[in-house]
Amino acid sequence: MFSLSSIQSNNIQSQSSSSLLFIHHNQHHHYGFHHSTISTRFHHRLLSPLRAQNSDLTTSTNNNNYISVPGLDDNLTRLDKFSKSLSLLNIEENTSLNPLLCSNNKLKIAIIGFGNFGQFIAKSFIKQGHIVLAHSRTDYSLIAQSLDVHFFQDPNDLCEQHPDIILFCTSINSLEKVIHSLPIQKLKRNTLFVDVLSVKEFPRNIFLQSLPQEFDILCTHPMFGPTSGKDNWKGLPFMYDKVRIGQEESRIKRVNNFINIFVKEGCRMVEMSCSEHDKYAAGSQFITHTIGRMLQKLGTQTTPINTKGYESLLNLMENTTSDSFDLYCGLFMYNNNSMEVLERLDAALDSLKRELFGQVLEKLEKRVEKGSRLALPTPNFSKKIEKLQVERKELEALS
Repeated sequence: MFSLSSIQSNNIQSQSSSSLLFIHHNQHHHYGFHHSTISTRFHHRLLSPLRAQNSDLTTSTNNNNYISVPGLDDNLTRLDKFSKSLSLLNIEENTSLNPLLCSNNKLKIAIIGFGNFGQFIAKSFIKQGHIVLAHSRTDYSLIAQSLDVHFFQDPNDLCEQHPDIILFCTSINSLEKVIHSLPIQKLKRNTLFVDVLSVKEFPRNIFLQSLPQEFDILCTHPMFGPTSGKDNWKGLPFMYDKVRIGQEESRIKRVNNFINIFVKEGCRMVEMSCSEHDKYAAGSQFITHTIGRMLQKLGTQTTPINTKGYESLLNLMENTTSDSFDLYCGLFMYNNNSMEVLERLDAALDSLKRELFGQVLEKLEKRVEKGSRLALPTPNFSKKIEKLQVERKELEALS
């Protein structure tokens, strides 16, 4: 039972609850949570009984002259509880956000250099719902169309689309020239620049020297390509270095959304500095490519009696030589650690040869002294001993 003043008070309470519901709806929309359909329907379901019951108000016959509004108190209670639940939902959703997993907003990613790797990486961007633009010296418009990528032959037209991210998938050698050819004045002033080159200090320095302070910089290296990542990217390493990222929430969220693309694909995420990367890469990636190309120079081929180890070498040769020699040159020219690795590789081969020749000579000389015919490795063992002795002396002189 309610008095007239009580009804007015409850109407105010109902309006306040409705206003609170509206506020929560706006807050959720602001943070990217779309509850508009649910909230509107629930709000309508709650208030419809109220409107119906208000039209059927009956005066009570009791002495207090109260007006009876059946179910009004229950409905107001339900509305108040719903408003409080929205408040709790809003708090829970905002406090549980992991910045690395913010994936509600689509990114507009412009790929510069739409060759094999650019096309390869674009497929995952598209699959995850991002908008992809592309530009390249070669006309890849038909391929881009088949991938649902928007291709621009003129970089001016691409930059006027105001992409969130400029992603360089160019060769190492052409990066500096390509950056200087872009009309960056047509981009948003806080655009994020990203590279996927196999060396890291070089693009980092180019970005810092060439780009205005307002642009964000992220250096990355997906440690895989169209061959090694053709099935999936699960467990494959993805290195990144947040070189320069503005402190605004939107810019932090944007870079994390981009990184999250690779998290979703199952990559093993490795955050490290560009200098650390180049040190490790010279001793792993560069030497891998060197061995693979040495095997090619040897004319290595499959045989009817391949061992598992030999199959691995053939796969290594195939994977490394499928990349351009321009890439291999870039790994050497633009990584300050590569020359040292190459010198160590030469020294290691010389050391191995000295150790091998030394042991073989020692064994052969002992067998010759014993005059054992069974111990002779070849009919021309004397000439072989002399040749090994000469080569050992040459190696000792070099060392």
